[in-house]
Amino acid sequence: MGKGFQWSIILDSLELMLQGAGIAVGVALAAMVVALILGAVVASLRLSRFWFLRAPAFAYIQFFRGTSLFVFILWIFFGLTIVTGIRLGPFVAAVIALGMLNSAYMAEIYRSGLSAVRPGQYEASRALGLTRFYMYWDVIFPQAVPVIIPAAMNLFTDLLKDSSLIGVIGVADLMRVTQRLANFHFRPLEFYTTAALIYAAIILFVSRVLVVRVERYFRRSQARSI
Repeated sequence: MGKGFQWSIILDSLELMLQGAGIAVGVALAAMVVALILGAVVASLRLSRFWFLRAPAFAYIQFFRGTSLFVFILWIFFGLTIVTGIRLGPFVAAVIALGMLNSAYMAEIYRSGLSAVRPGQYEASRALGLTRFYMYWDVIFPQAVPVIIPAAMNLFTDLLKDSSLIGVIGVADLMRVTQRLANFHFRPLEFYTTAALIYAAIILFVSRVLVVRVERYFRRSQARSI
């Protein structure tokens, strides 16, 4: 193993690493969609008037907030096959594991956003005779969005970082590709440093560019609706 930082090895392998980064982002985006949808369902149950709906939603949130992502990814990929006979591909298993675990956090984000709306808005909606659906859709949810969006985008950045674990089940993401290249060339410093820089660039783009644009879009949409 030669001394010094050999950038030439990185340049020769950069395309493979960027492809792995693209797969990691794809998994994170798909898992975020699952978290948004499933989190909305859990949050609606959590806010229900009926205790027998609130209780399972509360248990769901507490369970996944206390579950190790690494262990859950392994269980979804290996354990689900043993228990049910259903075999999922690595990509699908990674999306389900990340999506389900983060849906618990997303449910709490929804609940916090909805709870931030003043009680008078609920009372005014009922006084106008709005159904529960239209009360939330037309009145409550638009006011909760400014609270929900920043927290949801922060969750997405955390999800992106957590996606570095999915290589354990064979997904050819950035970390999986990096590990193989580092072992093949016997240059772990160069490859893991580059992987860290790629992750940092993605997170910086999401947090400093994408988040700002999404928040600006929703602020403009809300201003036009007033």
